[in-house]
Amino acid sequence: MRSRPNLLLVIILLASLLAACGGGDDGDDEPEATSEAGAQSTSLLETGGPESTGEPSGDGVATGESQPGQETPTGGEGVTEQATMPADDGPKLPANELGQIPILEYHHLGPVPEQFVRTPDQFRADLQWLYDHDFYVINLHDILDDTIDVPTGKRPVALTFDDSPASQFNLIPLSDGRLAVDPNSAVGIMERFFIQHPDFGRGGHFTVLPDRLFDWAPVEDRSDQSPYSQDKMDWLVAHGYEIGNHTLDHANLVELTPDEVKYQLAEANIAIHKILPDVPIRVITLPYGMYPAGGDDTLFRGFDYQGGHYEWDAALLVGANPTVSPISTEYDPYATARIQAFDEELHKWFEVFSDQPGILYVSDGDPNTVTVPEDLHPWLVGTLDMSKIGNRELIRY
Repeated sequence: MRSRPNLLLVIILLASLLAACGGGDDGDDEPEATSEAGAQSTSLLETGGPESTGEPSGDGVATGESQPGQETPTGGEGVTEQATMPADDGPKLPANELGQIPILEYHHLGPVPEQFVRTPDQFRADLQWLYDHDFYVINLHDILDDTIDVPTGKRPVALTFDDSPASQFNLIPLSDGRLAVDPNSAVGIMERFFIQHPDFGRGGHFTVLPDRLFDWAPVEDRSDQSPYSQDKMDWLVAHGYEIGNHTLDHANLVELTPDEVKYQLAEANIAIHKILPDVPIRVITLPYGMYPAGGDDTLFRGFDYQGGHYEWDAALLVGANPTVSPISTEYDPYATARIQAFDEELHKWFEVFSDQPGILYVSDGDPNTVTVPEDLHPWLVGTLDMSKIGNRELIRY
């Protein structure tokens, strides 16, 4: 799984691909890029921001003005982005930390949309809609630990990515030995958006298949990506993304015996830890949304296997609604709901969020307080679990 040593690795802003942002995710044309003499890197992608809003330079690398405190990354020129900082004087949404939290579920990115395929432009539009409607990206561990810390008036949202296809994290080799992030891959799109919108948060949960680490696609050979699997995994963790368990080979747990379930779950952890020895693996994403027989989640909470102990803090479902607040009486991390990211589902829920904003979690901006309105949406009435407040101050208004 290890990539060749001393490979020059850096995010390059691809002017030729920028001109075709609405196209597919293959990135067939190899762009020119400048190299920095003597620049060496043993870790992938020294900075974020695979695209640029600036004008393309003559060497084929798009450039943008850097902001104060931003550095041009090692190994390339002009790879910083112009950050968009909106005025912070608009009205804030009223706080409601008992509200629900959308967790969006993505699979492939590709040119033809369907239930498990989102086009790059659709994904960009999803992020833009969330940003425009005061959402703020967090990671799953913020929900699991009940440590959601987002600015006042913002609504947390989590982004999850199943199955680790190449379209989620695709690299394009350049003629000088460096690698460019495909700006139409999920990571490329997110990194650009996060840099352009630093008030949007950042994060993402990648639930991976150990034998298919960002090197496959449903209908084409992507074996050219196999040499970069280790580098991609290293980079994701180094840049704040989460890695999760999706079983060893996408097994349908309802069809397995308890010993077979243990094998699938434990061996997936073992395989991931061979690549990333210290990465926390706290979440299982259920293939096909199926529990072991009888809906039993006991094994997720812990078991012994070949001399080791394995346990997880949560299990992700496939669909079909936002998840409840961690201070809700209905909160069960082993049945964490998600919203599938295809038009019918997303449009339905985006409309609900617009029409019924009272169902959503809205931060009060203070991690030491829990703010819950007295006048609650019917979905939330009677669901406040006082035992989960801890030593925080409860504010009702």
